[in-house]
Amino acid sequence: MIAEELVFKLKEKQYHITTAESCTGGLIAAYIVEISGASDVFEEGYVTYSNRVKEKNLGVSEKTIEAYTVVSEEVAAEMAEGVRKKAAAELSVSVTGYAGPDDGEDGTPAGTVYIGTSLLGEIKVRRYQFSGERNAVRKQAAEAAILFAEDRLRDS
Repeated sequence: MIAEELVFKLKEKQYHITTAESCTGGLIAAYIVEISGASDVFEEGYVTYSNRVKEKNLGVSEKTIEAYTVVSEEVAAEMAEGVRKKAAAELSVSVTGYAGPDDGEDGTPAGTVYIGTSLLGEIKVRRYQFSGERNAVRKQAAEAAILFAEDRLRDS
């Protein structure tokens, strides 16, 4: 199971994780809760599909969305830090992207995904370009987010 190592590392450090998902629609949270004992490290996650909800629940700035678009490094960063603070967790993961089949209104290609993490307030974001149909992109993004979170814990 993809999140087994992540849950183990979180338990080892006595950290909690929270998620803010857009295009993955809860898949990251689902991967985490598949693991026995996940309730020790995962208390809440958010599916924030619309811009309005990203602003309302995660504190993403409307100005950031207007300046950079909702699928951007800047929005992924604000989502990650906003959800980490809201949940009072040590680690957070955020995902914003275009799963397809259509490209973004700004011409950003389908499969473009930004994954953000915040570990104790230190934010890092990675850009990915996934391929395949919509659900394949969503699955690849969720798996990449789990691995990114593991990397953050390994490096801390």
